Amino acid sequence: MHCYIQEIQMNSSNSVGYGKELYVTTSNWTMNGIPYKSYGYTYSDDKFERPVKIAYKITLHDKSYRNDKGKVTKKQYHVTTIKYYDLVDFGWYDCIASSKIDDIAEEMGIDHDIVWAEIENKLDALEDKVRAEFALTEEYKTKQKHDAVLKEYQNKKHEFSVRYDVQENEYDRCYDIYGILRNSEYLEKIKREFSAKKKYEEKSSSYQREYRNNYNNYSGNYRVPAFNSGLSTEREKEYYKKFYRTLAAKYHPDVTGDGEAMKFLNKLKESWGI
Repeated sequence: MHCYIQEIQMNSSNSVGYGKELYVTTSNWTMNGIPYKSYGYTYSDDKFERPVKIAYKITLHDKSYRNDKGKVTKKQYHVTTIKYYDLVDFGWYDCIASSKIDDIAEEMGIDHDIVWAEIENKLDALEDKVRAEFALTEEYKTKQKHDAVLKEYQNKKHEFSVRYDVQENEYDRCYDIYGILRNSEYLEKIKREFSAKKKYEEKSSSYQREYRNNYNNYSGNYRVPAFNSGLSTEREKEYYKKFYRTLAAKYHPDVTGDGEAMKFLNKLKESWGI
């Protein structure tokens, strides 16, 4: 089994080239009575001409055999016909129906992986040749420039989204695809909202830290500072003991059903030195 490529001349290339220019577009709309504007892009109607008028007929040839008349012949299977610029815009794999290859392989009695390998070997080389030729054209060089602009544009949109914590399309309301600021007022609005949001988050975070600290204090992690009132006589210590016994009787777990208050009271006892 062999894969053959036959070059065919066409009357025209039947293919439209890329636009010669990359333009900024402006969209205006209103939502809830508020006017909005955003910036996009489009290619010019003036396209590059594609002069190559070639297509490639792809066939698979089975083993030779003698027909009823004794003549040596080969059975051929037409896979597809690929136009020159299809190899530029898409690639050969997108031009072949995999189900057709499977049917041909089954009829030949050959594993479909072997058939695919034979086709791939021939068409990879053809596609490389065509793409190398196209890379020398003015159309290719212009497209490379346009692609670089759009790649940078996408990077800036993402960076803008991360920096101000907004959707990426908010960038399009401020800048065009070339990074030129078109709407400074809307950009300032985004900055103000971001600044207000950060202040709110910082305030909220501070409140949450204070709340957690207070919660820990009241949940048994509170450290009672040493009692230092200048009282040191034995009589005064007796008062502490009476205070402790009175509070212990009132807040004992058998009375309250909760041991947290008793834990706190025992820390006070230890701090008082009784």
